[in-house]
Amino acid sequence: MTKIDPPVSDTIGTPFGGGFYAGDFLQEGKLYALIVAPKAEGEAKLQFKTSNTTTEGARSLRDGLANSNAMANGNHPAAAFCRDLEIGGFTDWYLPSRHEAALMAENLMPGEGYVPEQTTAEAFKKGGPEAFAQDWYWTSTEFGSGSAWVQRFTNGGQGNGYVGWSARVRAVRKVPL
Repeated sequence: MTKIDPPVSDTIGTPFGGGFYAGDFLQEGKLYALIVAPKAEGEAKLQFKTSNTTTEGARSLRDGLANSNAMANGNHPAAAFCRDLEIGGFTDWYLPSRHEAALMAENLMPGEGYVPEQTTAEAFKKGGPEAFAQDWYWTSTEFGSGSAWVQRFTNGGQGNGYVGWSARVRAVRKVPL
């Protein structure tokens, strides 16, 4: 497969597509650019789900859009928040998968404590206007009926959190390259 240059510079943190370029990833043999929503419009602190039930179609480790589409209703506040967004004229925002959240941490984590800063993007460095909080963020990947995967932006670790717990949410979108 020949890599197609992204329609932005390949510099992490560059404004693009209503948000900021967070890196490239492969999904089912296709290359995509991951775009992170601006913090002011695309971040909230919400419950993952309002009940301890399994959601059909919400266990993909890589496809956050499919997971979010399966959960975009009032019973899933985090996914519904992302799917209801319109930022920069785009309405295809979603809650990132476990894999997509790890890519964001790898390229945009401000770093503190155990892990040094992972980003070169000024806006995402500690204290920057787009910096991820030193906190847990939901992914769209369900772990089981009562928990879902979360991404930590302090040390890059992942774990699972109780679905009734409120954690941060940061919307993303993907653009084919």
